[in-house]
Amino acid sequence: MQWRLLWLFNSKFMVSVAGIVYDKNDHILLQRHRHWVPDVWGLPGGIVKSGEILEKAFSREVLEETGLVIANIEMIRLVSGYDLRMEVYFRAKLAKSHNEQIIKIQEEEIIEARFFSLDELPSSILQLQKELIQQENGTAKKMQQNEIAQSRTGFSRKL
Repeated sequence: MQWRLLWLFNSKFMVSVAGIVYDKNDHILLQRHRHWVPDVWGLPGGIVKSGEILEKAFSREVLEETGLVIANIEMIRLVSGYDLRMEVYFRAKLAKSHNEQIIKIQEEEIIEARFFSLDELPSSILQLQKELIQQENGTAKKMQQNEIAQSRTGFSRKL
């Protein structure tokens, strides 16, 4: 009863999920969405359903929009302060499979989806997502350097 009263008298908002999906070559999945500004690329994602676990929502959205199965899902950022919504961002990798996964776009929502190397990213990426990709890949380089240093010395170093 108490939860119902809280729900009744508090703001309602939606939660969206999106994220960086890497393929085996560390290329990043981007897509052009029918509901976005024309000719803008962005990360895959969508709206969380009521009662849905955030990581499962991200996995579901990637599968629905691209036909790709992902694994190793980790939250990397939460963005709030919007009216009536918040965004949760993840990083993930394509799930390992016996067969190579092939992008099969959901044509009702997605115009185009493909993987890009960091050197070939389109210039027309949503600004917040562009910053997230840059930040994430700076962190990834530090992690790789840490792993190399650890393998040489046998000790772990903090980032």
